[in-house]
Amino acid sequence: MAKNYFLKIFAGFALLGLLASCNTTSDPTESIPNPDEGAPPQKILSKVSVNASSEEEFVTTAGVLEKAVFKDEVNTNANYTGTVTYTNKKITNIKFVSTASTSMNYTFDITPDGKGNIYNASCVATSVNAGAAYVSDLAFTYDTAGKLTKVLEKRKVGGITAYNVFVENIFTYSGENIAQVTVSKGMLDINGTPNMATAVVSKYSFQNYDTQKSPYSTLPKPFFIIRGLISPGHLYKASPNNPTSKYFQLPSPAAPVNTAQTYSYDQQGYPLVEKNQNIVFTYKNL
Repeated sequence: MAKNYFLKIFAGFALLGLLASCNTTSDPTESIPNPDEGAPPQKILSKVSVNASSEEEFVTTAGVLEKAVFKDEVNTNANYTGTVTYTNKKITNIKFVSTASTSMNYTFDITPDGKGNIYNASCVATSVNAGAAYVSDLAFTYDTAGKLTKVLEKRKVGGITAYNVFVENIFTYSGENIAQVTVSKGMLDINGTPNMATAVVSKYSFQNYDTQKSPYSTLPKPFFIIRGLISPGHLYKASPNNPTSKYFQLPSPAAPVNTAQTYSYDQQGYPLVEKNQNIVFTYKNL
């Protein structure tokens, strides 16, 4: 009995020695694999800088866009603030106010459809120049795939009580991305129909999209549609990917504008830097 007891004790010490020797390595360069860090954190665009100067800032809470601050393209030393209002988690109002007293201010009331897309909208645009102020109604047209194909805006400009000016935006696509927007602005006839003979036409082309994620896709698409109706050069921000070139054909005597874009990306496929214009994208994790 005593012999078996001592044999068991000896076997126990031998097993402990074997385990200790297995956990000791003679190779100091051996690395221990990192633990699984899980899925990468969700992120949202918070700031866009150009040449180290803030170009756009997006204020969000729990992933919900509250307001955006961006450069006033008419008064370059001023900024617009776009404040967003929601009803049942869908955007129903956006107000754009500039810090420049001479710039136009815009208030859009939006009717969303069941998917959160814009069904129709109205706008009140105010200005210190009474002749430039207007109220308008906007009709949105979609194809069977749900892509926005046309926005027709009819304006009452300068205090006129009847519609007298139209702005038509025609969208064409490359896959899911907006490839070109043709903007026609002219007069309405006595029946309220666009008179294309009076139209001045601009074309905004967004070309050669990459297959990576747009930084703006982290924010609500309707916001960029509405902002783009004020400044069509920004309508590519409603696309899921990133254009590598932009070409704008503006009314004479303005020369065409051609811009090439080259990006570097993070591990999730979001742009960190656009190298040609020295644009830096900053995100925050949700």
